[in-house]
Amino acid sequence: MGRIRVLDDRLINRIAAGEVVERPASVVKELVENSLDAGAGSIEVQLRSGGRQRIRVTDDGCGMDRDDAVLAVERHATSKLAGMPDLDSIGTLGFRGEALATIAAVSRFTLRTAAVDGEGTEVEVHGGRIRGVRQIGLPRGCSIDVDRLFYNTPARRKFLRTEGTELSHCLRWLTRYALGHPQLRLHVAHGERRLLDLAPAEDLRERVTQIYGSDFTAKLLPFEGEVGGVEVRGMAGRPVDALPRRDAQHFLVNGRAVQDRVLSHAVSQAYHNTMAPGRYPALFLSVRLPAEAVDVNVHPQKTEVRFRHGSAVHDLVRDAITEALGRRGVVPSLTDLRPAALEPRATVVREATLSYLESHPARPQSRPPTPGAAPATVVSRTAGEPERPSEEGQRERHAVALAQFRDSYIVAEDPGGLLLVDQHAAHERVLFEKYLAAAEQNRVEVQRLLYPVMVELAPHERVIVEDELGEFARLGFLVEPFGNDAIRLDGVPAIATDLDPEALFRELLGGAARSSAAAADVAQVRLKLVTTAACKAAIKINHSLTTAGMQALLDDLYATTNPTTCPHGRPILFRLSLEEIERAFRRR
Repeated sequence: MGRIRVLDDRLINRIAAGEVVERPASVVKELVENSLDAGAGSIEVQLRSGGRQRIRVTDDGCGMDRDDAVLAVERHATSKLAGMPDLDSIGTLGFRGEALATIAAVSRFTLRTAAVDGEGTEVEVHGGRIRGVRQIGLPRGCSIDVDRLFYNTPARRKFLRTEGTELSHCLRWLTRYALGHPQLRLHVAHGERRLLDLAPAEDLRERVTQIYGSDFTAKLLPFEGEVGGVEVRGMAGRPVDALPRRDAQHFLVNGRAVQDRVLSHAVSQAYHNTMAPGRYPALFLSVRLPAEAVDVNVHPQKTEVRFRHGSAVHDLVRDAITEALGRRGVVPSLTDLRPAALEPRATVVREATLSYLESHPARPQSRPPTPGAAPATVVSRTAGEPERPSEEGQRERHAVALAQFRDSYIVAEDPGGLLLVDQHAAHERVLFEKYLAAAEQNRVEVQRLLYPVMVELAPHERVIVEDELGEFARLGFLVEPFGNDAIRLDGVPAIATDLDPEALFRELLGGAARSSAAAADVAQVRLKLVTTAACKAAIKINHSLTTAGMQALLDDLYATTNPTTCPHGRPILFRLSLEEIERAFRRR
């Protein structure tokens, strides 16, 4: 007698339930998707004990007749696919046909539905066995009860979390589909408590306002883009309002809530160097594209997708968000330090780096010049590059410098009130954008050293230098291998002439090692190197500046694409608004 046997359908359904039904939220997701596919304009969800005791989903969709209602609880029975060609162009949220059968296999399941008002059918299933089929009076639509989930699989039920935890997972999925379908009327109750009561919304912005409130929505920046039949639109938060978790990030592809690496990476690139590590911006992203351009059949729970032209979608999303963030987000207020998100890096940068310490010195630098550095050389302006105005007031002025506080912070004013600016972070942002733009265009100004500096390297460091030799050269570091365990440093970028060449190179080498280990993306290595160099070269706190020097720094800061955060994501400036000042003095 052989040991291999064919499993019976009930056991197959229970195994399939392990893939499709992880917890009550999985059931809610599948049932709501079916309702949306049925053309429902209104859905009501009722939960008890976080969905562990009861889940009821009622809709006003197309409903089913008796024959379809009985077939619907059979495994792999669906109205959404007719043959193999349909798999290449799936336009519905559900399509596999296993959801109802697998849910019914691990619960006490009741389906009530009608395709015509008054002509309804009730199908009752316990643990995968049909217990009864009855004719009932029912309005057009569908209502499904899922009671005592996992009652016949106690091991699975034991792993369910607390009522509050399971309820929160249910609400996350319901929120995602409310965002993906703003026109939907959605009511959600837990026991006697109404949790969501959403009327149909005109668009995504109105829906976000319904769920999160008008104050939250007011801080979001709208974005959109379209190319080759792919359309992206949504709203992006400011970096200064970023959260320590991804709760407020929602990705929707043709109305389907998904978790996608391509989209996540595009968002990460749009926000790079605007937020501290471990912070995430609020984001509501909707992608619309032809059904044949995306494969939704890559995960049992349909939470992942694969784009046919992933790089094109990635770049469209990144560029749309980047453009929105570059429109000058609102400067944060000192009294408004709550979470949400803001702006990325330069695409057009003005001329070569300006040294505020040399152009507008107030007192000698405490740091001695670097031994072995040759006198600075002047590099002529590249054709087509805008000149720096020589007269005061020629440039558009966004803020006016008033004073310096403790030789570290610039006090300024703009039409909205008083500004407090971190001079080190501000200069760091200016240098970062200019240096990065120059590196990407192979136009970094190089300062040759009078005497080469020999830097001894460990074997693994030597490998990194050899791998990134071209990138170091692009960034203005003239490096040559010297023997088996050292390199010769003949030049450094002009912005770093006041720094110890060896110490700077070693610090950049550490950054390159971490970036190379995390990703083979040359751009990420370059960003890390530029960020480190800009931080080291920027003026420090406890350094006095003249009024002219402060003004020059403010003008250059407002010429960047992101004047509100440094490349590490720390805030650069805050505003104390006129309204806040007048309230403090009781003039309002």
